[in-house]
Amino acid sequence: METLTIPLPTNLPADIYTEMTKRACYCDTSIQKSRYRVDSNCLEIDIKGSGIGEDIAAKVARLIAKMQGERLPVTPKVLRERLRPQNTFVPDAYEQLTGRGDIWASGTGAVARSGAFLHLLAALDRTLERLAVRQFQAKSHAYNALVPSDWLRRAGYFGAFAHSVTFAVHLNEDYEALERFASRHSQGENPKFEDISEIAAPEHCLSPAICYHTYGALMDQQLPAGGASVYTAQGRCFRYESKNLAGLDRLWEFSMREIVWLGERADVLFAREGAIALGWKLVELLDLSARLETACDPFFAQDFPSLRFFQLANDLKYELKIDVAPDRAIACASFNYHEQFFGTRFGIRTADGGPAHSVCAAFGLERLLYACFCQHGLERTEELVEQAILKL
Repeated sequence: METLTIPLPTNLPADIYTEMTKRACYCDTSIQKSRYRVDSNCLEIDIKGSGIGEDIAAKVARLIAKMQGERLPVTPKVLRERLRPQNTFVPDAYEQLTGRGDIWASGTGAVARSGAFLHLLAALDRTLERLAVRQFQAKSHAYNALVPSDWLRRAGYFGAFAHSVTFAVHLNEDYEALERFASRHSQGENPKFEDISEIAAPEHCLSPAICYHTYGALMDQQLPAGGASVYTAQGRCFRYESKNLAGLDRLWEFSMREIVWLGERADVLFAREGAIALGWKLVELLDLSARLETACDPFFAQDFPSLRFFQLANDLKYELKIDVAPDRAIACASFNYHEQFFGTRFGIRTADGGPAHSVCAAFGLERLLYACFCQHGLERTEELVEQAILKL
């Protein structure tokens, strides 16, 4: 094991250093871990192997150069904040969950769910769905885990989030190639491909967010008059995060409940305020230390500076961040205004014929419940969730 020390540019907003630390893990398969050292303003990168440090350092340097720019000084704003009077935490919440069998790892970034954790996940989701229908008159849907690659292409996902995408692939329909593949694995060997041509061009991906299904389902349609059209769905989402995948903080596969509004600008922005109020009411009922901040999506390096500036400067994305330790919080929900982006890309029109504006509210169910465990422990979390369900 070798550790590289890579100096970082000075005087950047704190969230930039966090994102650089995460992205560094994508630079090479030999990278085992990336850490940001505040005292020396540098990245420490653990790599497996020898004689490759110079090449990896050059890759990370290119990443850093892409992620800084003249517009970066704009910083996230805290819009609301709540602190518990007794702001204590359970340091081994994840270990307690695994110890009682409610959670167990089934692979990198993948966990199985059982017991009280599974019960509370389902209860939280049912409550959010009920509120979406009752409060916002949303239509409930159930979508596939597979999303057509063409829908993500239309949404610009492959350019903006190349590092996160998970393709669903199959072998090409070719008898000789299939026979060779089967022969190579006749004794139970791990999957091995002779050439990329063995794999068919991916028609589908594993869905990175639920809202893409809504836009795809409404493609080339005109919305009815009389306010925003509202849809809600829950499903599994997939975002690859390299060595950043850890515990319940960051999963490759996770559950998300989304509410999507499409219509005129004023209608969808009014709806977003209602969704934020709902999220904050949940924070209060669950007695959580949390804050609502302006934020940006985890764009790939080359577009990061300009897209980050655009989102932060225009208050397009809000995140609900909940503390899981005295010095650490995780984003458990987001409230996003896309302007006419998806309406234009998917040909979704308002009643007057113009591209629809859209807003989505997304709740990460595992993260939300895990944050509760970290602040309250298992028994108190069960009690608070049950009380919140009755009051919402």
